[in-house]
Amino acid sequence: MVGKRTLCLAFVLSFLLTPLLAAVVPVVDMSLLGGVSYKPSTETVHQGTSMDLKISLPSPNSGNVRGEVVLKASYPDSSPTLEEVIHKAYLRARFPSFRLTAGKTRLSWGDGMLFNAGDVLYGSSSTSVSLTQAVLRDKTDWMAALNYPLGFFSFFETILIPSTSGRIEDAGFGFRFYTNVGETKVEAGFATTDAGVRKHKPYVSLQGNIGADWYLSSSVELDRQFTASTSDLLVTGGLFHSLYFPGDRTLTLRLEFLSRPLQSWAFKGQEDANCTFLLYPELVYTPTSSLSLSLRSILSPLDLSMNATVGASWSVFEGFSLVGFLSAPFGQSSDLFNWEGDQRIALGVGASWIY
Repeated sequence: MVGKRTLCLAFVLSFLLTPLLAAVVPVVDMSLLGGVSYKPSTETVHQGTSMDLKISLPSPNSGNVRGEVVLKASYPDSSPTLEEVIHKAYLRARFPSFRLTAGKTRLSWGDGMLFNAGDVLYGSSSTSVSLTQAVLRDKTDWMAALNYPLGFFSFFETILIPSTSGRIEDAGFGFRFYTNVGETKVEAGFATTDAGVRKHKPYVSLQGNIGADWYLSSSVELDRQFTASTSDLLVTGGLFHSLYFPGDRTLTLRLEFLSRPLQSWAFKGQEDANCTFLLYPELVYTPTSSLSLSLRSILSPLDLSMNATVGASWSVFEGFSLVGFLSAPFGQSSDLFNWEGDQRIALGVGASWIY
């Protein structure tokens, strides 16, 4: 009940305050989805309805100070906390010699849509993600960051992440340096965070173009004594390319990989926290400007298992789309993806509306 009251209060306040901000135009993103799922481990069929609601209140795209407030909620999550409802609430101020970002938001360090070893602030290595989402990684956090431009394509950035315990020794901080070397983007940095245990995470990331865009990142997770295990070295990378055909048809190809190269490369069952090698192929085909067909999959080559999602989106009217997907895991009981436990075969059909 407390969660529902918090949710209602947050959304009501957002609409009541909107008229006071004459230049603010709220954007509402609503998705309704009905689905059926089959759980092979228990041979049971489930059906249900889900809803995702997002309200964005962006500032005018002008001036030296900009910001945004984004409120999010999902059904059947009936007891969200205020921290969960406030997805973003930040400002960016442009001073003569530096840029300030403060509030709850996300900074993009490194490169990668699903796998990104350079994402040392939030982590982008887990396979526990829904491939039906438009944005696969969207975790945000409270922070204060200073960005110092060093040239047209170079800058130095520092970040402070306040502790949730209130103790200064539990606060996180980090920095990164970003520049171009010829046609290659070079990025390197370091972050230290304390989520119960203090971790230190240096990383380096490269990005360029060879006809297709390519990116490569590497990081290592060190404990308080600056030591690491074989599973703490992470390497990710990928290729991205778009093909254009007559009649406004496009084909977008993406292939990413994740590797923990010091782990065992034996052909055996893998675990999400320390798997040796994963692949993420993605294919998006748009036969018309209003229709999009997609195939996303996470492959585990060392145990020959996979999780695949086929999706379709039809833009019927401006801002209104019909969507559908079919998702299923494939593998044996000891594999990373399998038909045991809580993994399911799911079919969903619904609509999304942005206004």
